[in-house]
Amino acid sequence: MQLQKFDINLEEDEDLSPFVRGKVFIVQKKDGYRFNIDSLLLSDFVNIKSSGKLIDLGTGSGIILILLSLKYKNIQFYGLEVQQDLYQLAQKNIKLNNVKADLKLGDVKEVKKFYEHQYFDYVVINPPYFKSGDYKNTQEKIARSEVLATLEDFIKASWYLLKNKGKLFMIVPCERFSETIKYLKNYNLQPKRYRFIHPSINEKATHFMVEAIKQAKEGGEIVESPLIVYENPKEKKYTDYVWSLLENYPNHRL
Repeated sequence: MQLQKFDINLEEDEDLSPFVRGKVFIVQKKDGYRFNIDSLLLSDFVNIKSSGKLIDLGTGSGIILILLSLKYKNIQFYGLEVQQDLYQLAQKNIKLNNVKADLKLGDVKEVKKFYEHQYFDYVVINPPYFKSGDYKNTQEKIARSEVLATLEDFIKASWYLLKNKGKLFMIVPCERFSETIKYLKNYNLQPKRYRFIHPSINEKATHFMVEAIKQAKEGGEIVESPLIVYENPKEKKYTDYVWSLLENYPNHRL
C-alpha cells in the first residue's frame, strides 16, 4: 500500500497511527511491538538546552526522537536500535515526519563500535522493563525484556556516551527503583530529578522517570509532583495533564 500524501509504502503487516492530534504519524507492525504513552511521558520529562547531541538508545520505531524534534529544533538527533525490522521502521518514520536523525543498527552493548567516548550531551532511554516474560512475538520480547541487553547494559552505555555533566533521562518500573539507582551511582551518573507515575490518584506508583548527570556531586535532588495518568481508570479517562499532553504537546500548559 502506498500513501502518496506521505511518500511512503506500507507493508501488509504495517499500519499508520496518528499521534498527538496528528502532529506525528508512526508506522508500526500490526502484531509487533507498539509504542505506548510512556514514550510521550518521557519526552515531556526531558528538559535540556536548545543545542547539543542527543541519542535515543533502543529507539524502536523512532517515536521518542520524533516527539523530541517537536520540542527542540536545534538538537542533533541520533538513534541506536538492535532489531533490523524496528530499525527499518524507525528510518521510515524519521523520513515520514521530516526529522533529521542519524540512525544506526547495533547492540547497546557495543556502542564503542559506533560512537566515540563522551560524544553526546544527552541520552534518552526507554529500556526493556522486565528481566523475562511471555510475549506474543520475538520483536516484543526483545523490546520489553532483557533477552539481549540488561538495564545495567543501557546505563553502562550511557556512561560511555555522555560527556561530563551530560544528562541521562529514563523511565523504569518502580519495582526496579533501587536497582536503577545502584547502577546509576556505580557508573557515576548522579540522580538529580525524579517524577513518579501513578495509574490513578488512589493507586501506588508503577513507574518513575529520572534525570541523572554524569560526574555530578550528590545532593540537590528534586522529586516533582506525581504524574497521575487516569482521572477515572475504569473508564480510561485521562487526567487534564495527560489529556493536555495528548492534545497540545509540546506546548501544553497546566
